[in-house]
Amino acid sequence: MGKVSTKGEWTRVSVEESQFQGLRQPGVRSSTGIRSSLRWGGLEDEEKSGYDFTGLTDVEARLDGKDFNLGIFTHYNRRIHLKHDQFWVYLEVTVDFQDEGFDHTFTLRFRHDETPNQPGDVPDAVKLPLVHENDIVPIDDDDYKVTITGFLDDTGQVKPQFTNPEGRNKRVWLVARFERITEPGS
Repeated sequence: MGKVSTKGEWTRVSVEESQFQGLRQPGVRSSTGIRSSLRWGGLEDEEKSGYDFTGLTDVEARLDGKDFNLGIFTHYNRRIHLKHDQFWVYLEVTVDFQDEGFDHTFTLRFRHDETPNQPGDVPDAVKLPLVHENDIVPIDDDDYKVTITGFLDDTGQVKPQFTNPEGRNKRVWLVARFERITEPGS
């Protein structure tokens, strides 16, 4: 198919936005791509919990219905105090089809379960409860269904959720799939 580049922007949350930093902020270029960060909890001087999405540059996008890595999703789990134990965060991901000369943006919704830290530490959970709503993208006169299939973890499994122990950072791949829905040449 050719090369694509990806980037993300955290656009909104389902609770009071003043508790979050990084909403609607452009990403920052890193060694692997453009990183967009969202942070919450704690006081100004304390380390915060949060998410990063790092898009990729010059990735070979597959159009054969098989998964490919869309970007790196990182969860920073810190011992924080937050009014809400469950909330939704929204990430707009833009895929730039370099060889085709266009891009496509879609919105992903993640559910975050912020678990109580006392007594004992309980891992937080990050979920993609509804795998993406299957946007349609036209490429070379064919239509393709875009599906975000989940998180690829260090076991090689693609799952709709993962947990992360308190005090840890967890990096996983956010995985997508393009499946042709029109017959070739139709």
